[in-house]
Amino acid sequence: MAKAERVQVSQVFDTEKVASARYVVRVAVGPHADLVVLSLDAPPDYRRTAPSGATFAKLRADHMNCYRIDYFRSGEWSSQALTPTNENFHFVQPLGEPGWLLVRGRANGNSDKNAHVYGRDGRCLRSFHAGDGIEDIQVTEEGRIWVSYFDEGVFGDTALGQAGLVCLDSSGQLGFQFNELASVGAVPDIADCYALNVCSNREAWLYYYTDFPLVRLVDGQVAGLWTGIGVKGSHAFAVSEKHILFAGGYSKRNRLFLVDLATSKVKERIPVDEKDQVIESFAAFGRGNRLWLQAGSALFVVDLSDEDN
Repeated sequence: MAKAERVQVSQVFDTEKVASARYVVRVAVGPHADLVVLSLDAPPDYRRTAPSGATFAKLRADHMNCYRIDYFRSGEWSSQALTPTNENFHFVQPLGEPGWLLVRGRANGNSDKNAHVYGRDGRCLRSFHAGDGIEDIQVTEEGRIWVSYFDEGVFGDTALGQAGLVCLDSSGQLGFQFNELASVGAVPDIADCYALNVCSNREAWLYYYTDFPLVRLVDGQVAGLWTGIGVKGSHAFAVSEKHILFAGGYSKRNRLFLVDLATSKVKERIPVDEKDQVIESFAAFGRGNRLWLQAGSALFVVDLSDEDN
């Protein structure tokens, strides 16, 4: 691999300016790159500690959670308070006309309704089961809900989690499950879906453990499969016609890796801000050709489509 090059990423906003003194639970983007911030008015009560000292996820808080959604639409920020609930939400996505999808990442069996649809007035309209061990959720413009799962879901006791990746409609009805493709040999088996990128109503990409293949799905069928990519352990990527841009990996968490889809050649990139300062530590998520980097309260974006020119 050649010497790493610097790539400038653009700061989009600062969560402290949007959420103020609130506690940010999740920063996400919708199908139109519409920014969404989910926050609480008090510290999250999301974990419990066992006598052994080990910590575990709590499905519900011991008090009522007062969530607020801040979202950027039509050039300005707006806010929506949700009806207080003791649910511990981990994910938020716009969901067309109904309003919002809020999801708890852990579920207690197949009957636990851990996904909730909220209206524009902040009230819960309906709930459904979305599986246990959720890694990510991305919703399309038409309201298709893609849900990926980490290993505790794949090897857990919910049917949805065991699929590794599913697509649900806005009422929670199952329309696609990834393990059916693996069962007929179309793709390698999935143990942990590390990264998901839903590009459109028809197209989704995933990258997963154990051998980290990259799979392109179109209308629920395999439209591309890349194995032997020289990036392992990334948790986010952006996709364009010719390239994939991964955020981090096992060996270098604070680097970006540009992969040529035709040759599988990898180029290392060092993300820097507008002042040419290296962004040393970040979380990341990808949607379409954009890769979003969250460093502290700052959110940055890099557009991969420029690499195709």
